[in-house]
Amino acid sequence: MGLEPRTDVTEEIELTWRHLAEPGTWWTATERLAIADTARSARVGSSPPPVALDHVAVKAAVTIAAHPARTTRRWVEAIVSALGEEPYVELVGVVTRVVVVDTLARLLGLDPRPFPAPRPGEPSRVIPDPRPVQVRTWVAMGNVLSPPRTLSLVPDEKRRTNRLLQACYMTWASMEDPDFRRGELHRTQIELVAAAVSYANECFY
Repeated sequence: MGLEPRTDVTEEIELTWRHLAEPGTWWTATERLAIADTARSARVGSSPPPVALDHVAVKAAVTIAAHPARTTRRWVEAIVSALGEEPYVELVGVVTRVVVVDTLARLLGLDPRPFPAPRPGEPSRVIPDPRPVQVRTWVAMGNVLSPPRTLSLVPDEKRRTNRLLQACYMTWASMEDPDFRRGELHRTQIELVAAAVSYANECFY
């Protein structure tokens, strides 16, 4: 039997999973869950499941989930050219949240959380006004270059991803406190773990 995550983390995971099964801004609920399932399969090294997704979307989900260090500006531009910038950003949001939840389950000795059934409805296709601009970045995110704004083209994905990030890591307010503690861990210990995990996954920003 595995360990259970903190209550606040569990609550955010529940909300994340519910959100995955809802129509998004650019993808239907069925497509979002197909992206999620593709990402999960890529992380464990199995073949992508048969899904009704454009082959470019499958390629993007597999690469971001399992081989993020292989991404380059040219690669992103090719994916964006095929899918559109906003759909690509939403796909990134879906994939990254699945990776977070599945990795946490694995580290705690828990089985992967089953995906819920998709809910009916059409994507909202809402474009933020004003639309973020591209400033020294691979996708448009505005002129404030910070990790919380990376999904700014699709505000709903940005909100949900940032909520999960803050539950698993620390809140934006806590980041201003060099002596912050979460449970028994001091800020320096939290950052050491974060740096080690980032290095192991060849993360870059």
